[in-house]
Amino acid sequence: MSDDITAVAGEHTDESTEESFKAPATQEELDRIIQGRLDRERKRFSDYDDIKAKAAKYAELEEANKTEAQKTADKLAAAEKRATELEGKALRAEVAAAKGVPVALLTGSTQEDLEAAADALIAYRGEQKPAGPSSSSLNRVNSNTVKGSTGDQFADFFTSKLSS
Repeated sequence: MSDDITAVAGEHTDESTEESFKAPATQEELDRIIQGRLDRERKRFSDYDDIKAKAAKYAELEEANKTEAQKTADKLAAAEKRATELEGKALRAEVAAAKGVPVALLTGSTQEDLEAAADALIAYRGEQKPAGPSSSSLNRVNSNTVKGSTGDQFADFFTSKLSS
């Protein structure tokens, strides 16, 4: 077997020992060794583009050979998957709104699982309900009714501030 293979300086052979290894002496010799290795690798993958084109053509033929029933079944499966995802999102949003917890923190796929997760979150945060706005300015109610145009309102405001 080693008769068919000729080792180039610096390459690994089956009979490699410390004595049989010879380091490349010049840059040209090292370049030749590296180039030989690169050529062998390129040769291994030289038909990659052909195989890729054949795979694309095969996929195209497979798609063309599908019957209408198969195409309809594929579309139905995709629609059912989408419907299931949307139902799950809607159920999460419904449970989150009812329990007052963030949707992103809910885990589970059934309503019971989602409610259990929401109850666990509520227990963790200490039975606190989400607080409303805390600013006192948001709680004020303007008892004055506004009458007139914007210009009239500005004039009334300006007049009231000057007379103060």
